[in-house]
Amino acid sequence: MSAVNNKSLNLAIKNPINPVNPACPVKSLLHLFYRGLRIILNSQFLMLNSKFKTKNSKLSLIATALLVFAISTIWLNSNSAGHFRTDLKQFILNELISIDPPPIGAKVDAIYVLGGSQSSLDFKYKTASDLFHQGISNRIWILSRPGITEFNRSLGRNLTNDEWSVLKLQEFGVPEENIEAIKIEDGFFGTFTEAEGISSLLKSRGYNDIVLISSDYHTKRIKISFDHFLKDQDIKKYTYGSGEKILLRHAIVEFIKLKVYQYFLI
Repeated sequence: MSAVNNKSLNLAIKNPINPVNPACPVKSLLHLFYRGLRIILNSQFLMLNSKFKTKNSKLSLIATALLVFAISTIWLNSNSAGHFRTDLKQFILNELISIDPPPIGAKVDAIYVLGGSQSSLDFKYKTASDLFHQGISNRIWILSRPGITEFNRSLGRNLTNDEWSVLKLQEFGVPEENIEAIKIEDGFFGTFTEAEGISSLLKSRGYNDIVLISSDYHTKRIKISFDHFLKDQDIKKYTYGSGEKILLRHAIVEFIKLKVYQYFLI
């Protein structure tokens, strides 16, 4: 491949949405929307980080964000926004995804599966079991979740959430002795709380590396949360996506969560 083609390919990867294609007015409009949104967000967050960082400015930003979110949601659900929805979803996913798998042949001290709904955990446990069978680690940590779930006929009772998780991993070929449920104190910001708890556990056990597994669109928020708690530690963190799909409205919510983490928590 020529140098010109290589350069074009690199540009295409960095800019998956072409903002200057005159034959594609939707993408041109999308590019203008993005630039305007970035200008608004940057100016607002610069204000928050300056000497004018007050409670009123925070409330103003939150109110503005909620208003924009409400108007955008109504319009995005209209019939005229089909192409825009597709491009917007791709843009948001580019912001949300930060996958950093371990090198080929690498081995780590533990694989940690972040929490979620049962349908989401199904994807995550399958991914964790695949890595387990590849020999990346012989230790899988899961988030211990209180409460009960579906009825189990062989036991004659409802399974606890942790029992369901262990059985699901066993279905994927992971022995029970290689699974450990980690109890973490509840917090308002779930991912942030998990990152704090697992980071403390890594330090206390003297572990050097870990693979973090969650939905692809959750990986950026995972990365910045663990980076925050392990910034002074020589512990390698790898992120792996489970391949779970996401609807646009859920991607928008995840994008908002990411920005809250970036500008208010970390």
